[in-house]
Amino acid sequence: MNDLKWSDKEKRVARQAFEVALAAELAELIADFKVRAAAATEPDDLWAIEEHLRQRRKEIDWQYDYRYSQLIFIFARLLRDGRIREDQLFGLSEVKLSQIRRLASPE
Repeated sequence: MNDLKWSDKEKRVARQAFEVALAAELAELIADFKVRAAAATEPDDLWAIEEHLRQRRKEIDWQYDYRYSQLIFIFARLLRDGRIREDQLFGLSEVKLSQIRRLASPE
């Protein structure tokens, strides 16, 4: 899968789907942060929030690795997790879409 070539159109489609999913995930994180910050009453609550944010950043950085060699796996996970819809990938080759579908399927 690492040897797949991405056309300019596919690159645009991939970037759009990727950015939409990432923006939604970050919006959820901001909302969660606001809830946690509003509930904070002790100094230790601040450090717990900081630790949570640090952990989420690591996860997000790992989950949203925009390298063409990784996009098939990323889109499969995002599709499986309901973070993107298959129609958002319209414009990718059938080869790429079939690999994404196969990887997104529950085992």
